[in-house]
Formats: sequence, structure tokens, C-alpha cells
Amino acid sequence: MKPPPPRFGDVMGTMKRASNDFYVDPPEATVALMRTERFSGLSWDPACGSGTIPKTMVAAGLSCIGTDLVDRHPGDEVLGFAVQDFLADRPHPANIDNIVCNPPFNLAQAFVDKALTIATHKVAMLLPLTFLEGVRRGQWLTRTPLARVHVFSWRISMPPGELLLSGAVKASGGKKAFAWFIWSRDHDGPAQVRLLQKEAA
Repeated sequence: MKPPPPRFGDVMGTMKRASNDFYVDPPEATVALMRTERFSGLSWDPACGSGTIPKTMVAAGLSCIGTDLVDRHPGDEVLGFAVQDFLADRPHPANIDNIVCNPPFNLAQAFVDKALTIATHKVAMLLPLTFLEGVRRGQWLTRTPLARVHVFSWRISMPPGELLLSGAVKASGGKKAFAWFIWSRDHDGPAQVRLLQKEAA
């Protein structure tokens, strides 16, 4: 009998960083976001990976398109998918109201800066809670319209995409604290910190 794949949380300490920071966010993370934030108009995930965020938002009746540096999506399931380097390519899709994204962590600040020049309403980034740390980052954050930080009250699993899709690991046992960081174009004042509760099964 073939043994089950190891849990991501059990092996993450021995792994190298995934190529292009391709880590797969679970649908429950986007569902939790939609329970606490309202989105109208067209949303764009410019680092959509295998398409979790766009597919989850579209399934909820919202408009969302996805692009990525690498074509990893299965067929044409992601509405409007195209290969695009978010930080380099122009033009970007037109009439974008919101950008909702799980960005490469090492490029997260650049993603936020560019997203704020494009989205006319909200920018939502799924990031480790440690994104709040650092003197220079703190100074930068105070200059942005950061409105809310929604902290997960449970640990979501974000395994490397290639290993997850190949079946080499199982999405379970997250060990990092994550949060949705929300920037709003009309926000003024300090950001609010809120706690996301896990939806009852």
C-alpha cells in the first residue's frame, strides 16, 4: 500500500524556497476575505498561480481575471488568463477596480506599489503577518492607504505549488501566521486590525 504524501507542515523546514515563490493559497483564504470585505466591479489577480483566487471569486458571483508570470493554470478555467509579468509588462488590463493577490513575498512591496497605481478601489494582498515588521517597511506602510489587516485566527497551509500539484506533499499543517492586507484608495488614518474566524464546518 502506497503511503500518503507527507504533510507540508512536517517537511517545510527542510525545503528550499519554491521557484518564483509559487505557493498555493487554499480557497478558504479567499472565502474568508469575501466574508469580511465587499468587492464590486472587476478584480484582477496578477500572480494567480493555478488560479485559486480568481476561481473562488468567480464561483461566488464576482468578476475576477487572473494573470501570472508562468502559465500554470489547468486549461481555460481561469477567466481571462494570460501570461504577464505584473511588474514589467504593459499595458495592464483596463478598468480594474480591485487587485486581489497572493504575491511573491520577496516582491510584495513592489506589487503593492504598482497595484495602487492601477486599482481604483481596493488592493488586497495575502501576506505573512511578518510583513508588518521592519523600520523601513513601517515607514513605507504609513505612507500608503493601508486600511485594514485581517489576521487569520488559524494557520492556513501554503505549500509549494509544484510539490502540491504533483502530489508530493499534502496541504496541511501551516506554521506561519497570515493576514489579508487591505489598501483602500479612499482611506485616511491608521489601519485597523481585525481577526478572521474560521467558518464552522
